[in-house]
Amino acid sequence: MEDSLLDDSLNGVQLSSPFEFQLDYDNYLNEKRLASGRRISFNYNGNKIALTQKQINVLKLVAKGFSNAKIAQCLSVREQAIKLLIYRLIKYMEKVLYESVDRFYLIIIAQQLGLDNY
Repeated sequence: MEDSLLDDSLNGVQLSSPFEFQLDYDNYLNEKRLASGRRISFNYNGNKIALTQKQINVLKLVAKGFSNAKIAQCLSVREQAIKLLIYRLIKYMEKVLYESVDRFYLIIIAQQLGLDNY
């Protein structure tokens, strides 16, 4: 009877091992970790800027004039996470560009990189 309940919950998928789900989950986490570390490089005024996909997505929304709350709603995360990400993005840009960066300057950078067109 337990086997029939297991088969029903898996929609007819047969498992060869009880550890199969764990292995799939481990692979999923591995892929997610690798994908989060990938950076895309841009050239801005002779400086190399390497951004993750999440940073690019937030920068696009900042360039469109969205508030932190609206960006958080669009990306399905908490507003506090967006505030932290933007803070870290500003600090990273200051380090790379050797000048003071604020939210308005992030918009200018995004426009010059062509990120506001997406």
